[in-house]
Amino acid sequence: MMLKDALRPRELSVWICAWLLGIIGCSQNFSDQEPAAAMAERGFTARSTSTTPASTTRTSPLEQATDRQALGPLSAVAPKGWVAQQPSSSMRVAQYGLPGPAGEATLGIFFFGPGQGGSVEANIERWRGQFTQGDGQPTQGRRWTRRVGDIEITGLDISGTFSAGMGMGDSDPQADSRMLGAIAVHRSGTVFFKMTGPAQTVEQWVASFDEFLGTLQAGSVEPAY
Repeated sequence: MMLKDALRPRELSVWICAWLLGIIGCSQNFSDQEPAAAMAERGFTARSTSTTPASTTRTSPLEQATDRQALGPLSAVAPKGWVAQQPSSSMRVAQYGLPGPAGEATLGIFFFGPGQGGSVEANIERWRGQFTQGDGQPTQGRRWTRRVGDIEITGLDISGTFSAGMGMGDSDPQADSRMLGAIAVHRSGTVFFKMTGPAQTVEQWVASFDEFLGTLQAGSVEPAY
């Protein structure tokens, strides 16, 4: 007896519907692609089961601390483009080379010990005395003050012919020079910053120097957790 004869009309129609749905369902779900690709074919996005964080390149606090340079009782973060150098004298706690179109400028950072190095006024006047104008007259430069946390900073921006003096590097007068100087005073000690070089080169590092001073802080360079 044939199957259609063995089933009543209603049972036969139900059986046929079930058979057709099974064929359609199988044809829709089958794919010879990898699971993620097969889902993409149908507009679905595979949900990741990985436990790896979304980003593995985030800098840890300890890695960030390596960018902070100890400067005697203070520390700071050097801006991009500054080239760390071996200090040219034992009086310098750090030194950077700053490249530029007119030749390299140099930033020397000094710490002589607690209570050492002279007063702010004495150093400002000494720096002014290292510059003269074309007619041989001294120049005053632009003096400024700034506070970063509990650190009081006094600075001097001065241009002209620069004479470093004995024991301070090249003693030959350097025309068309510029200096960005800063004296950072904190209860733990005073740190001196002196950037000198061709005026054209120093000009392109003015904003960078200001940024550098803004990162000053007292105490350890270790990160705070």
